[in-house]
Amino acid sequence: MQIPLINPDSRFKVIWEIYILIMTVAVTIVAPLMVVFKLVMTPFFINFDILVTFTFAADIIIHFNTAFRFRHELITDRKAIARRYLKGWFLIDLLATLPITWIFISSKYTALNRIFRFFRLTRLFKLLGSTKTLNRAKKLSFINPALMRLFVLIFWILVAGHLVACGWIFIDGVGKYTSGGEYTSNGAVYLEAFYWTVTTLTTIGYGDITPANPVQFIYVIIIMFMGAAIYGFIIGNIANIIANIDVAKSQFREKIENIDTFLKYRDIPGDLQTRIHDYYDYLWESRRGYEESKLLRDLPTSLKTQVAFFLNRDIIEKIPLFKDASREFIRDIILNLKPVIYTPGDAIITYGEIGYEMYFISRGEVDVTNEEGTVTYATLCSGQFFGEIALLLSTPRTATVKARDYCDLYVLDKDTFDNILQRYPRFAKNVEELSDARRKELGLENDEADYIEIVEEGSSEASGPVPEALETPVHQLLEDNVVKISWLPLSGADSYEIIRRSTGEDKWKRLSSSMRNPVYLDLHTVKGEVTYRIRGINRHGSGKWSPSLTIRIS
Repeated sequence: MQIPLINPDSRFKVIWEIYILIMTVAVTIVAPLMVVFKLVMTPFFINFDILVTFTFAADIIIHFNTAFRFRHELITDRKAIARRYLKGWFLIDLLATLPITWIFISSKYTALNRIFRFFRLTRLFKLLGSTKTLNRAKKLSFINPALMRLFVLIFWILVAGHLVACGWIFIDGVGKYTSGGEYTSNGAVYLEAFYWTVTTLTTIGYGDITPANPVQFIYVIIIMFMGAAIYGFIIGNIANIIANIDVAKSQFREKIENIDTFLKYRDIPGDLQTRIHDYYDYLWESRRGYEESKLLRDLPTSLKTQVAFFLNRDIIEKIPLFKDASREFIRDIILNLKPVIYTPGDAIITYGEIGYEMYFISRGEVDVTNEEGTVTYATLCSGQFFGEIALLLSTPRTATVKARDYCDLYVLDKDTFDNILQRYPRFAKNVEELSDARRKELGLENDEADYIEIVEEGSSEASGPVPEALETPVHQLLEDNVVKISWLPLSGADSYEIIRRSTGEDKWKRLSSSMRNPVYLDLHTVKGEVTYRIRGINRHGSGKWSPSLTIRIS
């Protein structure tokens, strides 16, 4: 019967590796002590040795039936699994598993026992394999990586200290101290040996315990060389680990120091410095000093989409404007949201300004007030939104919105929204209908004002240089007779105005006078011949109209 393949990330495999690590640590402690103290194989130690043998044997079988990852690909081919294990840890695991000492438990093999008791130390080979489990533990998301590295370093220091102390006992480095005519306990001997190990490895060496014969001198020289070599390594690693326990905090602190230097150098007023410090304090408390947009920028599109959906989907789905939108449209909207932070009292929207952005509240509260700020119409909180009319109509803001406290917002600008709409012409029609309804609600619907006479010379009251005339625009006929018109952008134009004249009409109909992108979707075309013209607009006035673009819609 073939054993089913085990996933290396399964719960069973994780629990099994923890169990193997515990057994390995137990063997590492017990095996050297049995050798140096010449402990008798009591029933307890025999049963423990049997348990260890069967455990390590089972681990070999599990390794032969566990898939592995190569370059993030899960390899499930049994031949590849066996070949990899045989070339890797198999020999070490086999040496640690062989029950050599079982043969020499009987008293008639007493002479051989003196020699083969050292074979108990073959179990220590399993300790080398524990590095895989410890390295895996470093990647646990719920444990600080720096703390985990510190734990692993301390673990290896204690293991090395234990083995060195057992070696010192083995060569009789600890004298035969007596108390009341009796030898001290094994525990007292081990404690003294471990004390000597610590003082030697840390290069302190009080000199109260010294070597007495050539073997001990050689052993001490080796341990002192080893202590001198690893002392600097250990101290350097511990200092580095402690410094990096909170990498984000260290980087943020360095950033604050640079900002403080700039503020003092430029003599920024004290109250403004306080506000800046308060802002960065909030940035640390809410986001650990990281900018969300920069973090998402480094992710591949698939992961970025999933993270963005998790953060913003609930907010987007509450907006009536996006009620009937497809999942793909919602995805594009979410990926183009930009996170911003406002401090208490900041004006997010000002009465009378032309609006081009819509805001979503992720955290905090805002007050919607009149122009003077004396009347509060509403207080909006997390999960709500405002400014959606700016995505439909480029009209002056009808209220002022101020941050009541620190606010985490997401902003969507009209240019981005219009670019996304171009890829979804059917939903664009719904948006256009909603825009017309909002225009009527606000009293902005004036059919007569939508029709104009063309002045070929451009603005006659320009206060400065106006945009040049556009080249003839190009068009693309989409489904449902939606016409996409595009043109080359003008460097001197802040926005564009587009007009249309259909068959049977004497005047030109203004379609839009505040487009900032050189593209337009005409969602309400009629059958027959249709002509379009476009011109650029800047703060000095309007430029000349482009040559006519005439198309026939059937």
